[in-house]
Amino acid sequence: MRNWTTKDVKFILEWAQSCESNRPPVDAIARQLNRTPDAVKEYIRRCLPRGARPWKEKPRWNPDEMVALDMGKQPEGRSSAAARKFLRRREGAIEEVHATLTATEVAATLGVSRMTVHRYVKRGLLRRFKGGIAESSLEGFLRLHPELVPYGKLNYEAREWLVLNGFRDPSIKVQEPSVRGLLD
Repeated sequence: MRNWTTKDVKFILEWAQSCESNRPPVDAIARQLNRTPDAVKEYIRRCLPRGARPWKEKPRWNPDEMVALDMGKQPEGRSSAAARKFLRRREGAIEEVHATLTATEVAATLGVSRMTVHRYVKRGLLRRFKGGIAESSLEGFLRLHPELVPYGKLNYEAREWLVLNGFRDPSIKVQEPSVRGLLD
């Protein structure tokens, strides 16, 4: 990846701010700068705010459209495919709030080294997700491979947490959490 020179940046910004009718296509600008069109577009995306870019952008979803979607109606001016995609993306964002753990967190939970956690990932026993390790993968690991957890080395709190999350240990007596008394 080449660095952008001041001369290149000035040239691109002048091009982006010029009149649309006089503006040559991005491909021509990219050829003049010996860069790819994607590199030029990416640089413009980084340095110019939304609305000041030299191309037509998809409009943001406004609150009225979101309310219409929640009521099951089709917002005017949006395709049904765009509405489905937006709903999927919004639902996924809600579900993925704390969906990953770092290798260090998993290592501390299991009482093993980070390198061992990476070996488990490489063997397919744990699954990577968005730069971390999926929580659901850790839960499945505890159910399917309890023999790989050095249970005897863990402190009482860690053992208790593992039992509450599905690890089987008949020697430890853990009371299931309850809301009794909290709601009075």
